[in-house]
Amino acid sequence: MATSSSSSAAASTLDLLLHPLVIMNISDHHTRVRTQTPAGQQVKRILGALLGVQSGRKVEIFNSFELKYDELEGDVVLEEEFLKSRLAQYHQVFPTYEMLGWYSTGRGVQAGDIVIHKQVGSFNENPLFLLLDPEVVPGRKDLPISIYESVLHVVENTTSFNFLKVGYKIETVEAERISVDHVAKATPTDTQGSAITSHLASVHNAISMLNSRIKTLLTYLEATHKGQVPKDHPILRQVASICNRLPALDSLRFKEEYFHEYNDSLLVTYLATLTKGTNAINDLVDKFNFTYEKNTRRRAMF
Repeated sequence: MATSSSSSAAASTLDLLLHPLVIMNISDHHTRVRTQTPAGQQVKRILGALLGVQSGRKVEIFNSFELKYDELEGDVVLEEEFLKSRLAQYHQVFPTYEMLGWYSTGRGVQAGDIVIHKQVGSFNENPLFLLLDPEVVPGRKDLPISIYESVLHVVENTTSFNFLKVGYKIETVEAERISVDHVAKATPTDTQGSAITSHLASVHNAISMLNSRIKTLLTYLEATHKGQVPKDHPILRQVASICNRLPALDSLRFKEEYFHEYNDSLLVTYLATLTKGTNAINDLVDKFNFTYEKNTRRRAMF
């Protein structure tokens, strides 16, 4: 399901879908390179490959990985052996993925990008170029991402490549939504975490407080029943009022579902115990066989 569009419409018929995992990978790549760069030195430009699925003019970018390169006389030269090795590894896990293009960071397209684009063209006839702007622009609401496709122009028997900006949409699945919410929505506090972590911590604290209050009521009722504490009828009426609300959950359907879950948990525990016991017996048999074979060899020697 498309959640947002982050670039203006361009004169292209390409239907492009971008997954959040790609954005997080590029951002993480740039952040690591920037933090590892000594103070006073220029941050090295990052390059990476885009992976996904293409069907006609519909392109969906699912993942990405980093690229290694060398600089020779000011030109960027990709390490093709490294790129081929990584592509082969990805094809083993995701056989439908193919290399759709490459990514980098910067404020705009640079003169040397055409050279890199042509090198990537040996893996895809019409590769895409994703550019992430790492600079923070105050008041900017859209994503600092631009995606380009190459267009070949022929003027007076001279060919030239130009980059054409294309529109894209952010495509997410449920697993990505959970990950994005956990990674991106950090809580505005000194402690690191996310909205999900904060929510779960609040639920845990609420359950702990409820458990503490129930234990306090149970201790009071037991002490009252034993005569250790004098009866306070207003408090007992309030406790009775709370207990009278519990039968709303005491239904046949609730009991069936509860015992079904309880039996499943006991079954899992029982299977885990059987597995551990089987492993222990297997280890014992292996040790016995090893000892028996060792003693047999000694007898044969004498």
